[in-house]
Amino acid sequence: MSGSDDIRAKRLARLAALGGGSNSGSNSNNNSGSSVNLNANSSNSSIPKSKTTPTPTPTPAPTPAPIDRSGPKDMEVASETPSKRKSADSSAIETSKPKKVSESLSPEVEVSNWLKYEIEDIFVATIETHKTGLVYLPSLASEVESDQKGLLTSANLESLFMEILTELGIPSKFSSSIEYLFHIYTRSFQLKRILPKKDATYDLKNSVLNDIINFSCSYSLISFQVPDMFADNDLRGSIDLFVNRQDSMSPFLVDIVKQAINQEALVELLNIILPSLSAKLYQINLNDSAYSNYLSLFESLVLIKPVAAVFSKIDGFQPPNSKDGLDYENKTLLGPLLRLSPLIDSVGTYYFSNDVQSISRVQLNSIYQSIQNEYKVVIDRLFFIIDKLVRGSTETRQDLLKWLAGLVNASHLRRGSHADFSKLASHGFMYNISIILIKLSLPFLEYPTYSKLDKIDFDYFTKNKLLDISEESRVNSSIKEADEYVKEHSNLSDPNFISECFYLTLTYLHYGIGGIFINYDRLKQQIKQYEERIQQIEQETNSREPMMAHMLRGQLPRFKSGLNSLRVLKNAIQAIFNFKSMNLEIFDFIIGSTTFITKLIDPSHEYPTKKLSIPIFKISKVSELDDHDFLKTKTPKPWKYYPEYVLEGIINYCKFMTKFPENPLIFNNEKLSSFVEFAIILLRCPELIGNPHMKANLIEVLFFGSLPLSNGDPGFMTSIFNDNKLVVDNILYSLLDFYVMVEKTGASSQFYDKFNSRFYISVILETLWTNDIYRNQLTDYSHNNVDFFVRFIARMLNDTTYLLDETFNELNSIHNYQGELTRRSNGIAGDTEEYGTDEELSGNLSSSERKAKSYMGLSNKTMELFKLFTKQVPSGFVLPEIVDRLSGMLNYNLSIMVGPKCSNLKVSNPEKYDFEPKKILGDLCEIYYNLSNESKFLVSIARDGRSFNLKYFIKAHDILMKKTFINATILDKFLKFGQEAEIQRQNDEDEEVELGEIPDEFLDPLMFTLMEDPVILPNSKMSIDRSTIKAHLLSDSTDPFNRVPLKLEDVIEDTDLKEKINQWKLSKKAPVEDIEMKD
Repeated sequence: MSGSDDIRAKRLARLAALGGGSNSGSNSNNNSGSSVNLNANSSNSSIPKSKTTPTPTPTPAPTPAPIDRSGPKDMEVASETPSKRKSADSSAIETSKPKKVSESLSPEVEVSNWLKYEIEDIFVATIETHKTGLVYLPSLASEVESDQKGLLTSANLESLFMEILTELGIPSKFSSSIEYLFHIYTRSFQLKRILPKKDATYDLKNSVLNDIINFSCSYSLISFQVPDMFADNDLRGSIDLFVNRQDSMSPFLVDIVKQAINQEALVELLNIILPSLSAKLYQINLNDSAYSNYLSLFESLVLIKPVAAVFSKIDGFQPPNSKDGLDYENKTLLGPLLRLSPLIDSVGTYYFSNDVQSISRVQLNSIYQSIQNEYKVVIDRLFFIIDKLVRGSTETRQDLLKWLAGLVNASHLRRGSHADFSKLASHGFMYNISIILIKLSLPFLEYPTYSKLDKIDFDYFTKNKLLDISEESRVNSSIKEADEYVKEHSNLSDPNFISECFYLTLTYLHYGIGGIFINYDRLKQQIKQYEERIQQIEQETNSREPMMAHMLRGQLPRFKSGLNSLRVLKNAIQAIFNFKSMNLEIFDFIIGSTTFITKLIDPSHEYPTKKLSIPIFKISKVSELDDHDFLKTKTPKPWKYYPEYVLEGIINYCKFMTKFPENPLIFNNEKLSSFVEFAIILLRCPELIGNPHMKANLIEVLFFGSLPLSNGDPGFMTSIFNDNKLVVDNILYSLLDFYVMVEKTGASSQFYDKFNSRFYISVILETLWTNDIYRNQLTDYSHNNVDFFVRFIARMLNDTTYLLDETFNELNSIHNYQGELTRRSNGIAGDTEEYGTDEELSGNLSSSERKAKSYMGLSNKTMELFKLFTKQVPSGFVLPEIVDRLSGMLNYNLSIMVGPKCSNLKVSNPEKYDFEPKKILGDLCEIYYNLSNESKFLVSIARDGRSFNLKYFIKAHDILMKKTFINATILDKFLKFGQEAEIQRQNDEDEEVELGEIPDEFLDPLMFTLMEDPVILPNSKMSIDRSTIKAHLLSDSTDPFNRVPLKLEDVIEDTDLKEKINQWKLSKKAPVEDIEMKD
């Protein structure tokens, strides 16, 4: 046997082993005229196509059905358009007529002659020696010649294929075996389409063509399985061919896959094709339109259910390192698909020009629209693929869930304030997965019925095996307590898919989408720093020596390029988060999630069928509001043990979206009302959340909802504040409570956080104050819930005292800095010892200006609250534990504004710091006026020996009369009040003279005033006036003498001392008898 014969024999043996040499007659019943639509097995029958890369109608004839048409619908594949099917069906439904056979030729001979002629077109080959431009087939010619009848039949087809593929080589116009086999496949279909059905040999010819089609698919499969079996076989080129010509070749690939299914070689084939496709796709993104071809191929393949069923078995499905988020994106089968996004760095520069700053707003909006349109198509197609995998098989679904969970478990650092995003899965990758999960979750969170809400498992985290929450903060428990609960209630049963999907989506909402929020804020800060640095360099190049100036100019291109890159990334994020329809989907998921959480915390678990009544737990005394350990005991289970991010992701998203015009909360009142109710439930029930930061973020969302719209209309939440019963009944109490609670957050930034939150609360309260209901509620609190009211007012008083004091200190510093700068600019030697160099002086001035503006803004809002509240409930501000501190604050700030040092507040451009002296003075005047009819307030103002002075009232009255439009009645009453206070002060002095020196034991140890109602502190055993200790405990819950924790109810009445004081006072007021003088 010759060497070539030996090779041919081995190839034939291999072919037989792979099933390629099976008799074609086994598939002779596969009539493509009955081919079914590719999507017959799916309820979502249309594969989304890219709008940016239109897909033309495929030109080949209908795809063959190499597998049994009577099999499962999941394996039925065809590429016929509806019009083609209609034509085929019409031609098939013809009245049966007798078929005439040529009188001179038998059917076998006629078919043989027909086949000899057609192979020239189908195979570009011939058995006739004189034909040029065709491959001559000597072996086949010999076979036919040796046949007794000289017939070419289906039995010769295998020899035909093998002779060309393994011996002679494919015709020169084809670059690879696959291209050649596709030509055979296509020509056969075209010929099938034009076969006249009235022809007596129609069935025989159709059967031959089916065999050719099936052989073309079988040998194509072999070309992947055994690449070296065929001459001119290029495996990599074959895959590229399917990508580049996917419109026409996709049905061919599908039929090859069907052959693999029949031969139980599906995973083997997919291991050859899919990893290669994925690796090639990784090299491109949305900036290359070829990505659409790859998507189409994946869509076509996963639509075959057996492919989806084994997808997770394909090489590369799992990452090399499951702890590395980048490995999921860069080194897995799905990674290149799921990273198709405008948020990928390289894609942003494709959409935006080299200089983002030069793009007009109109152009920018147009670019945003283009990004959104393309992204909508891409994400729908990605969802289509993942949805088919989820439905493919239980194994694929579970492996996919594990894959998704592993990725998010490895991505917790995305929410870190110092996250290095270059070492973490990208924003585009994580955002895509988050959106896909949201789309998977929405069907069982259908608004407004939520009929499938019961399918989500309350006790999921006692069964969870996917999500790593071992180091996650819990809603209102320690991690140790949560672990003990899980141990006691552990359940070996697996959660259902709906529960797995829902909780996985919540996790991605926090770590996937939520990571973008961190980066966006960082980008804004980096852009600001780059802009400042560029400005500094440009200024310095004009003032430096030539050599230094040249060096600085050399740095400018690098900084400008870096700045443009940052702006590109920022704009890409803005494009996505201004995509209204996408954000509406996210918000729909959020509303479904808040509904589920409300149902979870509802003691009866009947929500939303039955409305939740709040508060869930009613406190018995106000001090319980500040007792965190006590409140933890009242948190519903298992909610208290849930990871905090379940809630945090929801709140952070809503907060972030308030920065964007296409905020899904706006003009979405029905669902927005549900969200606001949820926010009020969390704020009104302090036992539900332990983390004050989340409440602070909720407050911020409500704040943005209260701000007037750009067209002047009320804020988008205002109507809900006024009309929703649950909100109306609870929002004021919730705001006043959190105003106090936010004092201590436990964070390093708590000092500034509390003032920000209180600013937001003040703005919301101003909005509420237009409604009589809320004003009446405050009055009710001041009369019937006094401790709660005092708790709030005391905190507000502390803030006002501190803020005004700090504001005036900073203004005084600005006054001095500006004076020093003026002197230096006029050539006068500067005081470098006190103010430093020019650079240090400018830095200190800038620092004071920032602080003054911040403090002044907060002070103005707090003063507004004081005006509103003192007007509504003046009696509430003269309670013993409040009135003296309030009087001292008012008198002191009045002295600062009009006293001897008021000139220190004079600064250039005061409006730069929101400093309006006349307004502050007017606010103080109105507060005095609002309380002027309260006798206790008058007494308190008069006995403030440190700051009260009638001259200040007179001067303030004169300034306000001349320079403001404040009502004269208010100003006159203000002045009259000052005069009455002066009379009271004089009377008090006379009484003190009458009492004489007060014994030390009768003096309050903190205020050094005569005690009226002394009590004993249980730990330090000190006696102190009740009003003093009550005022102290409003801001500090410890004994002022030894810092031991103290509650007001623990103090002991000092009846003996009180009796002594009363006796002493009576003795001092008794008439003195005349003493007879004797010599």
